[in-house]
Amino acid sequence: MGRKPAQLDAEVMDIIDAYLEHIRQNSKCDSDATVRGRRDILIRLNRQLPFGLTHACQDELEAWLHNARWKHGTKATYWSCIHSFYTWACDPHDQWLSDNPAQYMTPVAPVKGIARDITDEELWTILDRGEPWVQTPARLAAYQGLRCIEISRLDRQHITEERLIVVRGKGGYARVHDTDPIVWDAVKDLPPGPIAVRPDGKRAGEAYISARASRIFQRDLSLPGVTMHRLRHWLGVRAQAEYKDVRVTQELLGHRTLAATQIYTKATVQQQRAARATLPRPRAAG
Repeated sequence: MGRKPAQLDAEVMDIIDAYLEHIRQNSKCDSDATVRGRRDILIRLNRQLPFGLTHACQDELEAWLHNARWKHGTKATYWSCIHSFYTWACDPHDQWLSDNPAQYMTPVAPVKGIARDITDEELWTILDRGEPWVQTPARLAAYQGLRCIEISRLDRQHITEERLIVVRGKGGYARVHDTDPIVWDAVKDLPPGPIAVRPDGKRAGEAYISARASRIFQRDLSLPGVTMHRLRHWLGVRAQAEYKDVRVTQELLGHRTLAATQIYTKATVQQQRAARATLPRPRAAG
């Protein structure tokens, strides 16, 4: 008897919801954006596979994944979701599926990133001309290295003149930073409660902070391509270039491993040029 075409029925959604709850509880994948992104991928995958998520085979997954129109980074993201989902679903502890069709798929490794910092002039534009709402988040990203999700979770009581506490950062880990004077100046007179709020007074979520800041940077300040995350990169690049201690840069950015900090240790074009200038040169033809 042949398999029936897939539908997004209650059983499939129960499995997807259980998986999403699993990654919410997983300290490495607690970002709201991560959860939403994986939900969208799995629903699309269920709809586009011939017989859905629960009856997929390796060939079907590979055919779906290696879409010629998708960039390598997109495929790497989708591969990560597929591998994570089926590994979880086939775990004997709470087994939803009996066979793992992704077990022998060839991994799609993400391309190693490079730092995408903004210029000093772009940062000064944000701090000089940006509307008041964006000033504090921008300072927290550029001078404390906070991610949007960490800014969203930050309350006024987490900051004193001496220290700033990230109660739950990326991966669910807490950490403590010294408070930069430019940040303290921005928050010292704020009332108790969330640092970043929406117009209705409620806590601003990660997606809201990211989208609103990008809109201010790009539309209002004419800074195309500038995002909150690139302000973090500004901190990483400047700190590594000036202080030249990768462990310090790691702590400033809240990275759990040095591997995540390596993109900030690459030599600049100016450093490469200076090093190349020291190489012996052949004598000019006379």
